[in-house]
Amino acid sequence: MAATDTPVTRYPAPNASVHTPPALHPTGASLAPLCALALALWGPAALAGDAPESRVAWEEPVEVARGEAFRGPWRMNASDFRYVDDASVAINDHGDALVVWADQAQQALFLQRYDRDGRAVFERPTRIGGVPGTFSWLPRVAVEPAPDDADAFDVHLLWQEILFTGGDHGGEILYARSRDGGRSFEGHQNLSRSRDGAGKGRITAQRWDNGSLDLLLTTTGEVVAAWTEYQGPLRVTYSADRGASFAEPVTVNPDNSVPARAPALAQTPSGRVLLAWSEGDSPYADIRIARSDNLDAGFSEPATALEHSGHADAPVLVVDAEGVVHLAFGAIPANDLEDYRQPHFRRLHVSRADADTLDFAPPTRIDADQWPGGFPTLARDDRCLYLVWQRYPHPTDRPWGLAFTHAPLKSARFGPVEAVPGTLDTPYSGGLQGQLKRRMAVNRHGAIAIAQSRFIPGSHSDILLIRGQIEEDGCHPNPSR
Repeated sequence: MAATDTPVTRYPAPNASVHTPPALHPTGASLAPLCALALALWGPAALAGDAPESRVAWEEPVEVARGEAFRGPWRMNASDFRYVDDASVAINDHGDALVVWADQAQQALFLQRYDRDGRAVFERPTRIGGVPGTFSWLPRVAVEPAPDDADAFDVHLLWQEILFTGGDHGGEILYARSRDGGRSFEGHQNLSRSRDGAGKGRITAQRWDNGSLDLLLTTTGEVVAAWTEYQGPLRVTYSADRGASFAEPVTVNPDNSVPARAPALAQTPSGRVLLAWSEGDSPYADIRIARSDNLDAGFSEPATALEHSGHADAPVLVVDAEGVVHLAFGAIPANDLEDYRQPHFRRLHVSRADADTLDFAPPTRIDADQWPGGFPTLARDDRCLYLVWQRYPHPTDRPWGLAFTHAPLKSARFGPVEAVPGTLDTPYSGGLQGQLKRRMAVNRHGAIAIAQSRFIPGSHSDILLIRGQIEEDGCHPNPSR
């Protein structure tokens, strides 16, 4: 297919289930032999023997979108990229799940909404327009938990637009709002207006993750956006009118000699907004945190939330109704090598603190040696914590498969780890622009929604929605650690 041809991207009929794809002509150099080798070495069979009994009733994965699996050389916005990727998800208490993803061939974002029975609400996914002729990457989506109107509620989107505005690195942070449940979106707003690669989370000068941003909808309707830039600053802005307009961004880390990356936002029951992040350019990094009791007044001075002897990365926060802050992150032990750049060497850790003191307990490592990796998403309902992360089976291979575990909210003692259905069937996971994304959402009733992108060399790329429901007594009483 020539680069100027119409992209081959199919959006299946409502309620279409995942199926074995038909044979397609390879769209690049064939990696099928490598896929077969990977399947033999690190595939489902290698994990099946120790699979725990699940306490989640998982549904069959639903194929949300499908495209080619071709990624040409990087030529900025003229790159020949033909695949779907960057899936993110939100779910409300009515059971509506909203999935947003990037279609690289069309250089646009798309959104589909599914009702509680798994049926697609829109006849065709909604296209969200950024700047014509530029890539739109790694979106976040936020919705009100219990909207008054179950059909026409606000949907908030934040993403990285690969605009080159004079600096060495492309990237701006765009926001768009829907007032009708995702059927249509207002024009986008540029929140960053930066020359320095907004949305990039630097690990080293030569290596970074895109999608270094986060989005929070507060209980009183403020929309809070945070992002980092390639040179290191961490910026925050907010809207006091539900997304109609935004304040000027503030810099949370004025002394940004160490680059911030992977911001994570959360709100406490008192209304305090928390912002955690990690840092790059060194094999030694702690988790940093700042707080705001009044968004008009900005954020507190950065502080160390949690010390780690090695490199702690990609934190995520949730706060329960009792004011306990739960923190998850990936970390690698201290060493003088550059292993901290390789997600395979990371292991998941958890900690918690009182929301008033932010005095975090020493972190505990999740017992999951068969599931190396990082980039976690943490969520909660009224009873349980849920944790999912990206598996990296080998230091020289791409990510493949999502790991999942859960814990009682009161003890935060996580049970055995299991594979998210549909994520280990074929290599590989997506995230070709970066793994900083929100893969999972959970509503207060324990309904789980996970969005996963896959890139299968020589075949296709796709977006999956995997839904589940925790059992009545499902928070696992037998922790794995």
